[in-house]
Amino acid sequence: MLLRKPQALLLSAALLALSGKVLAHDAWIEARGAEYVVLYGHGDKSESYAPAKVKAVSAIDAKGQPLPVVKEAGAESLRVTLKGQPALATLHFDNGYWSKTTEGSKNLPKNEVPGVLSAMHSVKFGKTIFAWTAVASKPQGLQLEIVPLASSAPEAGKEITVQVLWEGKPLSGAKITRSEYSKEKPIETDAEGKARVPVVAGRQMLGTSHKHDLSNDPRADSYSVSANLVFTAR
Repeated sequence: MLLRKPQALLLSAALLALSGKVLAHDAWIEARGAEYVVLYGHGDKSESYAPAKVKAVSAIDAKGQPLPVVKEAGAESLRVTLKGQPALATLHFDNGYWSKTTEGSKNLPKNEVPGVLSAMHSVKFGKTIFAWTAVASKPQGLQLEIVPLASSAPEAGKEITVQVLWEGKPLSGAKITRSEYSKEKPIETDAEGKARVPVVAGRQMLGTSHKHDLSNDPRADSYSVSANLVFTAR
């Protein structure tokens, strides 16, 4: 049966709503040979973005010492040179204001969009572990953060215990997903913000989010934050 255009649009919107994490964008740091690059997209499928959205990149070595970071903005992404051997790197990515209209979403605050239905401020935090040492299990001070509670490398077929922190405090009820396996049921953190997540072989990205309403902000109705933890399991 063929659907008329309005029906097709409604069906498409419903499918998008049901897909959840599949459509959620992440921002993360990935090694590319001797260089590192900030990527933005769905899981391992990256898209172009304005490099100015990258607000901060930091890295530490196996002893927890900060490494010098040199950022080089390209036309559609940002490359990073790290002086030294990083154990982990973190990212603050401000995706800006997104206003929902009858014609779709616009990357603008609601006070700049006529006929806006709703708007949110979207921020993303990324953490990539390159080497498993004691520093891997220490919080890095991100507003929203997934912290592994073991300093040893996770093994495929087992579980990794993590803790989700919001502004440094345990976040209970946070839903953790793995972007490459979006059909999996999310795992919810307990009263201490902890959860045990099955580990698969190879690269994986654990993700979570937190959202709250904004009051008296002419630019957005809500503040939406997401965070990820990227690592490779043997």
